Amino acid sequence: MNIFVIATTLQAGGGITIYKQFLSHLPKYIGHDKYWVFVNPILPQVVIEGVEYISFPLQSKLKRILFEGKLLQSEITKLGVNPDILVSLQNNGYKEIKGCKQIVYYHQPMPLYPGVWNPFKSQERSQFLYKYIFPHIVKRTWAKNIQFVVQIPFIKRRMVEFFGVPEQNIHLCFPDVERIDVENVKPYAFKNNKFHFLCVVVGDVPRYKNLLTLIRAAVILKQNYKETYKSVEIHLTTTAADACVWAAEVKKYGVEDIIQFDGKYKHDELLELYKNADALLFPSYIETLGLPLLEAAAFGLPVLAADVDYAHEVLKDYEGVRYIDVFDYESWAKNIIEYGMNKKRYKSLPQNRESDWGHFFELIKTC
Repeated sequence: MNIFVIATTLQAGGGITIYKQFLSHLPKYIGHDKYWVFVNPILPQVVIEGVEYISFPLQSKLKRILFEGKLLQSEITKLGVNPDILVSLQNNGYKEIKGCKQIVYYHQPMPLYPGVWNPFKSQERSQFLYKYIFPHIVKRTWAKNIQFVVQIPFIKRRMVEFFGVPEQNIHLCFPDVERIDVENVKPYAFKNNKFHFLCVVVGDVPRYKNLLTLIRAAVILKQNYKETYKSVEIHLTTTAADACVWAAEVKKYGVEDIIQFDGKYKHDELLELYKNADALLFPSYIETLGLPLLEAAAFGLPVLAADVDYAHEVLKDYEGVRYIDVFDYESWAKNIIEYGMNKKRYKSLPQNRESDWGHFFELIKTC
């Protein structure tokens, strides 16, 4: 079969991870098929027998979704090859491409969660577009009877409810998660004997990551639990410059002595933080998966997580998690004291889960 794989809009984050995992498993399943991989030029192009890469010039995601079907059809004509299967790793499909079956790996959670976003606030404009504009555009690209792949059951349920996709057309493929050699990770050397809480965030940190809840909880600690407040540090894995909106909020509420912008850690250093922190704080209310939850659970680290579906599904077998209403600031403050400061470790979440990528490639063979 001729299998076309589309990864032309992927630029950062989870999309690139999906692309890299797809390539890592492809050699095991390629057989006698021919794969034509259309890519953003910045993506790695691993040499695999039977795989040919075709780079598309980088454009905005909106332009790509609106016009890529015509560009792709033109490329098919030039190649003189008709696809038997078209696999999109980037949410959208291709109605313009006739005569082949299509599989879409859907990984944009924003439309599937409740929330109101203001397009006139620069830090919320992207969320507004993904919440209100993206769903209408992307749905128009999906051909009839298209097959979808998603990571967790919650996303599957919401696609049925929100997009009206038939349940039988949605398939689960939990992504690979790096297995951590916990025993050989050395504990991070904190500079004092305080209680150290970790909140893993990147870059400018969108509102749904919900740092406001941690800031307000810190205010409650400062006002009502003064001695405890003095003994706590909350470490954010981003810089004040990158997360300037949140840095301003921290200063506004006067809790800069407890909430610290540490900057980005190398992966090995982050593992060391998991090894020696007192708890992971994860108040985000929109995620596709929430990888730090799994990383923390591998170390048996206490986790304070948002009481939302994705967190329950990802940590369903982990006893070391406590779920808290995302906007109950008092509960976050109290649980930081009662749960996060107990110096307890829990039975690690097993890391022996088999990869689901075999199911993905089986779908390609049989859809």
